[in-house]
Amino acid sequence: MMSGNQFIEDLQQRLSELHSLSTLPNTIIGYERPSFTEARAMTPPAKESAVLFPLFKRNEEWHTLFMKRPGGQGVHSDQLSFPGGKLEPFESHVHAALREAEEEVGIGKEQWQIIGELSTLYIPPSHFVVQPFIAFTSHELQFAANPDEVVELIEYPIELLMQPDIVRRKHIFVQKFNREFESGYFDINGHTLWGATAIMVQEFRSLFGFHN
Repeated sequence: MMSGNQFIEDLQQRLSELHSLSTLPNTIIGYERPSFTEARAMTPPAKESAVLFPLFKRNEEWHTLFMKRPGGQGVHSDQLSFPGGKLEPFESHVHAALREAEEEVGIGKEQWQIIGELSTLYIPPSHFVVQPFIAFTSHELQFAANPDEVVELIEYPIELLMQPDIVRRKHIFVQKFNREFESGYFDINGHTLWGATAIMVQEFRSLFGFHN
């Protein structure tokens, strides 16, 4: 299923039928989060950001890309994420996602084709609303990590994300709340993928019926 181009067509159809995060079970969420509409109405309002959930082929198999952020740079230090970041003034969410992908991993916006969106999500620790975009490319990519923003790139097969019962659980300390929460997570080559990025991955999995 994860090798042919039919996968992209199938995914695009499933994305067109997705209405909101609340319509799909998500076993990753470790604590209650305000909705993105509530976050935008806060004082001050949540900052706006966007990420790219990239899909590309390696050895004829579909992969995605995770990047590990450096330590000592805020609440998301040392975490895995997708390429992305804060919107610049007067910038659209999709433009921000594509711009950040070029700045962080060296792939220009002309290489990507946006095929849909995942649910908009509020991230309390950093007070950001994030809009995820799923994009694919048929080009053979050679990533170039920005050393100021990325310490490791992980090309990860989609086939491995589509295994049943891969969501694990453990207590994770959230600095903003100064306490631990039991949270779902994924083991990605020995790294703990949790929080907003893991919620996006689980929503992606749920599109194909993998709810745990």
